Amino acid sequence: MSIELELRLEGEDANEDSLEDLIDWLERANIDGLEVKRKESPHMKGAMGGLADPATIITVVSTVVALADIVINVSGWRKNKAVKIDPILTNPAEALQENEARIKDLLAEMKGKAHRNK
Repeated sequence: MSIELELRLEGEDANEDSLEDLIDWLERANIDGLEVKRKESPHMKGAMGGLADPATIITVVSTVVALADIVINVSGWRKNKAVKIDPILTNPAEALQENEARIKDLLAEMKGKAHRNK
């Protein structure tokens, strides 16, 4: 089982540099089973290849414990940034079967910490 979580950055510091900084932060956290990738935007007329969404990353983890580690690390990174982070579970049918209540609590905690740290 894998849990896909989309993190979208919004706010005055939501730019390419802050997104890369968050990606680096998560990779340095050494969370077991964490895979971080940029979300691909759809092809646009005249564009060559897929373009990465400048404000969204997808994190893929294999356990709820790893999801909790993401909450802790994102809130730690977020303390010094004027950025709102909106976490969205992108594969709820698969991931919610076993741990629905715990995952919802973690997402609520992440959203709450992002709003409190503004």
